[in-house]
Amino acid sequence: MADNVLDMASSQLGSGGIDALAKALNLPAGQGEAALFSGVSYILAGMLNRASSKTGMGYLFNLISESDALDLADFASAVSSPEKVTSVKSIGEKMLDKIFSSRKKEVLEVATNNLGKEGGDLLSVSAPIVTSLMQSQAKAQKMDVSDLASFLIGQRDHLKGYIPDNLLEAMDVPDLGKLGEALVTHGHAKPQEPRATAIQGTEEKRKPVSFSSWFFPLLLVLVVLYALNMCMLKGKEEKSESNPSMTSQEASFMESASQPVGDSPLEKEKLEAQLGPDDFSNNLRDYLSSFSQSPNREFPMRVNFEKGTAKITNPSAADIDALAKIMQDNPNLSIAIEGHVKGEGNEIAEQEISQERADVVKELLLQKGIAANRITATGMGSAKPVPEDMAEKKEQKAINAERISVRIVTNSQE
Repeated sequence: MADNVLDMASSQLGSGGIDALAKALNLPAGQGEAALFSGVSYILAGMLNRASSKTGMGYLFNLISESDALDLADFASAVSSPEKVTSVKSIGEKMLDKIFSSRKKEVLEVATNNLGKEGGDLLSVSAPIVTSLMQSQAKAQKMDVSDLASFLIGQRDHLKGYIPDNLLEAMDVPDLGKLGEALVTHGHAKPQEPRATAIQGTEEKRKPVSFSSWFFPLLLVLVVLYALNMCMLKGKEEKSESNPSMTSQEASFMESASQPVGDSPLEKEKLEAQLGPDDFSNNLRDYLSSFSQSPNREFPMRVNFEKGTAKITNPSAADIDALAKIMQDNPNLSIAIEGHVKGEGNEIAEQEISQERADVVKELLLQKGIAANRITATGMGSAKPVPEDMAEKKEQKAINAERISVRIVTNSQE
């Protein structure tokens, strides 16, 4: 069972922070902890409901990852003056818009009816507290969207007794058991086990290896390689004597013959069509056949869209054909397609575009005969920047934040 965020909130704020919360909300002494549990529970319920769609989960991941965290160990200082309390409430108000979305008004009415006139303020203060706790967990455990989704759904059991029926009704949820029921975990449910361990089990203790058992075979190999190298050098010398080198004019002619003919260069898409699927197919096949795998590795696809839309400009892209072929060759393989954008505009709109783009690629794979239950499509918005191993090749491969990438979810055909 996941760690209890309610207990984490109480532990990190401590008695001093809880008393400061009660004072900031003008609550009677001794009611701080009950108020904290109620506020945190309402926020967690809202997050579970918001995360019940793939787009919502990605959007929530952005909120938790990018928000400025409170120092919960010194929460009393964060609300030590009316100005600071107002600042925390202001931040929380914006978070409530993102967490409860169109249901915010109804939820605030429920909070006021159930918790008193301070109910709305309690939620505004609780939102930054919960977000800070979730961010702390995400960083400490290096969570991706899948991990965060699993952690969040694990909170539902801890909310029993804290979520009133009228709050569920305000969020259009039939009962607590249905809260977050449609929550989709993205990518891996758990990291794949390295193939060597998965196949062989626990490795037996190896016996000591003697010096002679490896030195003499190695020496023999080196001698053979040396002999082969000498033969190759001798062959090159004989060839250079029998074939005089080309003149500079001949060399120039030979070089020019390999260049595109005409006044303008080949268009990028035509050139890509000639070059084939770049490194995508080879890299993915190498990964599938390797013994050691990084479960969160991305494989970027050369799929292009019109700017600011999900209209694909190269639906017959070689990488899509290559991916379909790989999935046909590996019937137990399932994948996650992730859409990414730069994050330079409206967050909600860009989240939706990234989801639509991922859906487009999924649909193209479905048209090629790949079963729907083998593919998940997720819009990540701008939540995941270019991984470091891809950033080094960004200029050569034209890889940037605006991309479609593939991750392996399961590959049971070991």
